[in-house]
Amino acid sequence: MLCLWLVGSGMLFGQELHSSLQLRNNHLWRGIEVASGLVYTGDIKLAYKNVYGGFWAAGNTSGSYKEFNNFVGYKHKRFAVELWDIYNFSPDATYNNTEFFNYRNNETGRFFDFRTFYTLSETVPLIISWNTVLFGRDRDLQNSKNKFSTFVSGEYPIVKNEQIEVRGRLGYSFALNNGEGEQANFFSRNAGFNEISLMLSRNLKVGDIVLPLGLWGMWNPVDNRAFLQFSVQAYSF
Repeated sequence: MLCLWLVGSGMLFGQELHSSLQLRNNHLWRGIEVASGLVYTGDIKLAYKNVYGGFWAAGNTSGSYKEFNNFVGYKHKRFAVELWDIYNFSPDATYNNTEFFNYRNNETGRFFDFRTFYTLSETVPLIISWNTVLFGRDRDLQNSKNKFSTFVSGEYPIVKNEQIEVRGRLGYSFALNNGEGEQANFFSRNAGFNEISLMLSRNLKVGDIVLPLGLWGMWNPVDNRAFLQFSVQAYSF
C-alpha cells in the first residue's frame, strides 16, 4: 500500500495506490477461457475513502490476446458496486477491435459491465454477486438492441488458514432481453449454471521472497467445457 498526499481546493486528500501483476497459463472468466498461452494480467487502482478507480490490462506472449479495461467502484462495509469499461482488442476479434474511443452502442467493440458484491457477514462470508452487461457488443443478431446478459454467483471460502485458502464459486448466466434463435447470453449458449469453480491459493516462500501461487479448476456444464489455470503473483502492493 502506497499513500499519496495531494493538496487540492484547500483540502488535504489521502489516497491509496494499489497495483499487482500476475502470470497465468490462461485467462478464465465466468465460464469462459478468454485466452490461453502464457498470459500476464496487471492492474493499478487509486482509492480515496470508499471510492476507487483504475485500469486492468492483460495479454499473452504470442500477441493473440490483448485487453485493456477501465473501472470505477464504491465500497461500503460489506457491499461494493463497480462499473467496468471492457475492451478486448485481440487481433483476430470478429468485432470492432480497432477503435478504442468509439462509444456508439451499435458499433463499439467494448462493453460496460455493471458489478455488485455483497458479503453476508463475518461469520458467514458468502459473497453474492450480480453482474449485468449494460452497453456495447452484447447485442441481438440484428444489432438492434442490447440483451443485458447477466451473471449471478455465490462464492464461499471452504478452507482458510495461514497456509492455504480454498474457495468455491457457483455461477448462473442468462439474458434479461434475449431474442429467439440466438445464443442465450454473452457468457454461454444457453441459460444455466455455466461456472462451477474451485480455487486454491498458497504462498510459496523462496528465501525472503513470498510468491502467491494459485490453482483454479473451472467447469462449464452448459457449454460442456472444463479448464485448469495455474498462476503466480509477481508483485502486489
